Amino acid sequence: MPGNGETSSRSFGTAKFALKVQGASIEVTAQLPEGLVKPAALLPVLQNLSDSMTELTVRRANQLGETLSCREGCDACCHQAVPITPVEARMLAEWLEELPEERQTRLRERFRNAAAKLEESGIAQAVREASPEAGRGAVHALGLKYFALGIPCPFLEQERCTIREMRPLRCREHLVVSPAGHCAHPQTREIVGIKPPVLLSQILARWNTSGDEQPQRLILLTMLEEWVAKHPATEDMAHRTSPELLQEFLRKFARDAAAAPADPRGTADEAEGL
Repeated sequence: MPGNGETSSRSFGTAKFALKVQGASIEVTAQLPEGLVKPAALLPVLQNLSDSMTELTVRRANQLGETLSCREGCDACCHQAVPITPVEARMLAEWLEELPEERQTRLRERFRNAAAKLEESGIAQAVREASPEAGRGAVHALGLKYFALGIPCPFLEQERCTIREMRPLRCREHLVVSPAGHCAHPQTREIVGIKPPVLLSQILARWNTSGDEQPQRLILLTMLEEWVAKHPATEDMAHRTSPELLQEFLRKFARDAAAAPADPRGTADEAEGL
């Protein structure tokens, strides 16, 4: 996986498992690195699982007469506040470090420009002070304020995501069935989203970069460089095997799946970032 040199020289084993979600079965075949690993080694597996969850969610929505309106080239959601997990933040930071100098310089300039706008607007400080207990209203208001700044994702080029294969889980979970034009005007609250029965991003957000439990914190993709400066890679530890990490993740998945609502359609707030 890009940005994960840890696994480049490892041996791999094959794991197969099936997950039951609301009467449907999702079968997964994964290549897992042997030995002690950091949780970033699981990201390819979780990304593939997230894509399978999207397919399941779209089928359920179709049965209710809804049609997914998200299409490649529709970039309104790429101007929203995108939360990422610590594990994803580390992966993206390492991937950036491996890029050719010219492309890396161009991307880092975009990150700096975004960070400056967030600082000037006060959003950056609000994110630093955000707590998991913040109500939906406060989070929604912060998301609208962010969107109004018109900050494009640093990885957006010519209305296309340039990191689509490794885009964050939250981006994969953002699904809309209302007309695409509404996404450019979230303040109208006319966006109708559909939500996977299990949000993998919320499970992964409970891990730090070593795979240890932590309180969930808000990390914005556009504030990646600030997060990296505060969390050097030297603090990461590999102290569990990939099967151990995966089993723990799947236990949380099963718990959330058991509590998932039958109707995938969510509120407008749930379809507007954050």
